[in-house]
Amino acid sequence: MAIAQYWVGQIPGESIAIDVRGTDGRPINLAGYTGFGVKVLGSDNEEIDLTGYNLSTAQIASGRFVFRWPNGRSVFDKPGAYVLQLELDGDGVKDFTTVLHIKVNELGGKN
Repeated sequence: MAIAQYWVGQIPGESIAIDVRGTDGRPINLAGYTGFGVKVLGSDNEEIDLTGYNLSTAQIASGRFVFRWPNGRSVFDKPGAYVLQLELDGDGVKDFTTVLHIKVNELGGKN
């Protein structure tokens, strides 16, 4: 996955399209999974509260998710390196995607 950039205090209005691909670079059909979750860890490896996020699974047959950040509040309290990862659950299986690296900057701060 790529690197995203945000700012301390930002409440992103844009969604993130997440494409899950196999080692050959092709999209993976994820229709066999029945549960999906998102986890974000902050710069101190702490889990970020994502209450209110939205994850669209309408395109999972082509390996695509659309993630929308919680509305009305920022999840970016401090600058640093954050990561976002998807959890995929199915019949007796639990898989994880590679991570999306997120850089959170603070204007005038050390990054």
